[in-house]
Amino acid sequence: MTTSLKLLSLMDENGVAIDKLSSETGLSTRTVKRYLRELEEKGLVEQRGELYALTAAGLKLKKSLQALRARREAPPYIVTDPSSGAQIPLSFRNYKQLLAIIDAGLADKSVLEEHMRKYLATWVKDSLGDEYLAYLLETGAIKNLDDLKNYLETILKALGDQA
Repeated sequence: MTTSLKLLSLMDENGVAIDKLSSETGLSTRTVKRYLRELEEKGLVEQRGELYALTAAGLKLKKSLQALRARREAPPYIVTDPSSGAQIPLSFRNYKQLLAIIDAGLADKSVLEEHMRKYLATWVKDSLGDEYLAYLLETGAIKNLDDLKNYLETILKALGDQA
């Protein structure tokens, strides 16, 4: 698991002291502070006095990681041509498969981006329990396939390629 996500998994909405995070991770307090600043810049944690707490977005990401660890595969996401609705002979059940489709260019980029903008948020939330990715898609924080690919790679790395 990446260090930032490990810290995030140890936190809650009530707040945790840097010393506690340092002792639980074995990292120096200086290193913990650096990672917390990065998480704060991303809007995932906020400082409350001497404590750091998860924001609403941070809590969504933490819950999403827990849900993704618990689920191995979801009902298939069937890729269709957005203009005609015709089914493209392509589907995926998890993030590893979706990443492979993007990497290999198995579907037209415009088709995948259309699905990403219009339909993927509902599937990841309902089928995989990933409320954080749904939030990023719905708010436009993930703007293109490269952004989606970066997110998928980060999550797969954090989960040990099991999602």
